[in-house]
Amino acid sequence: MIKQASVCAILLLGATVLSAQQKPETREQAKSVAKTAPAAERPENGQPVNMRIDLTITDDRGTGEPIAKTVSIMTADRFWGRIRTQGEITTSDNRRLPVILNVDARPTIVRDNRARVEMTIEYRPAMETFAAPPAAPGTKPDANGLPPNVNESLAVVLDDGKSVLISQSADPISSRKVKVEAKLTILR
Repeated sequence: MIKQASVCAILLLGATVLSAQQKPETREQAKSVAKTAPAAERPENGQPVNMRIDLTITDDRGTGEPIAKTVSIMTADRFWGRIRTQGEITTSDNRRLPVILNVDARPTIVRDNRARVEMTIEYRPAMETFAAPPAAPGTKPDANGLPPNVNESLAVVLDDGKSVLISQSADPISSRKVKVEAKLTILR
């Protein structure tokens, strides 16, 4: 019995000494693991890479030339970029109406030349460029006289350098269509 206890104590002591002698992981080894790990296992703060997201919003009202607005956001991997463009116009009857173009975007690199981009877009054009159709019989026009507001939240995967149509919305009361194209540029 004493022999068995002595053997167990020696084995336990040997295992403890052996584990204490193992070297901790070096910084180079940790970096190597981070480079080869899938995106889901990469550090929370993302890669040290900037990305530019160019959005082109095309507002086609069915009459005349479509109106195009371009917004560009530069942000780092896994961080939010936010642009707020707001103003007011005064109509011919002295009403002040908001003009809005807001974009939030958060890119996350999923492969070398691809990123998943979460974004929210809010767009309300100037009243002077919006001609609302007459109200249908038995209905009332918008009480505020505001043009339709486009508000979208999307998550898309974009390839570096390629422009993609990411949304097309239709106005519920007219033939107006608003298209949004996105282009991702990974800046290395």
